[in-house]
Amino acid sequence: MYIFASFEQSALLEIAISDLTRLGLTEKHILAVPLQKTTRQVTVFDKVYRADGFSVLDGAALLGTVGMLLGVVYGSVYYLGPIICGLLGLLSGAVIGLAVDWVITTRNIKSEERSNPIPVMLMVRCEVAQAEAVEKILEEHQALGLARHSNEALTPSPNVKDLGKQK
Repeated sequence: MYIFASFEQSALLEIAISDLTRLGLTEKHILAVPLQKTTRQVTVFDKVYRADGFSVLDGAALLGTVGMLLGVVYGSVYYLGPIICGLLGLLSGAVIGLAVDWVITTRNIKSEERSNPIPVMLMVRCEVAQAEAVEKILEEHQALGLARHSNEALTPSPNVKDLGKQK
């Protein structure tokens, strides 16, 4: 029987492993693998099939609108006129908004990466009689998720050829 559990890397994981060894499981029955974190790249445009939840164009649209409005209002006083000043306000507001939103989004992503602990996958090989006790220990030590897998599913069926023995 195989039992899989996911943990945050903390002292609770170490205590859970020591409790499992007290249950009679040895080091060859327990495997803990820390997962690598993936890095996110900020994209300006979200696509239909890939949206990361961070939109950089919101600030550009907001400040572009405000810049255009101020350009039209104050453009009637200046020599260039309201249309040219409105377009200049739109362009400058959009560029400033894009830059500010880009900085804020990248800072949020970096702080989110620092605040999330590294997840660890724990695999325990045990007898069927020990499975309930192992799951109870893992749940007591705040496992994020648990899964049970029987050994029977790992044995190949007689119809499948062993590719390692072919010559």
